[in-house]
Amino acid sequence: MLSSPGSPPNPFPPSLNDVPVGERVRIASLPSHAVLRERLWALGIRPGVVIQVVRRGRPGGILHLAHGPLEFMLRREQAA
Repeated sequence: MLSSPGSPPNPFPPSLNDVPVGERVRIASLPSHAVLRERLWALGIRPGVVIQVVRRGRPGGILHLAHGPLEFMLRREQAA
């Protein structure tokens, strides 16, 4: 779940798959998949953190994301 930085929480926030390249969003919650949630937590990606969509892979590809100096990739199904 996501929300735009500085805006009130959206009751139906978009997934990362819906965020335009270059847009920054605040993480509202982490995925329920335990391994992925733990991986993101270890990277410092937690609810309240602002991340940016840097670029997208070809349709159905990966998402290139950034949080400060940290850059990481997620598969689209993980970002849903």
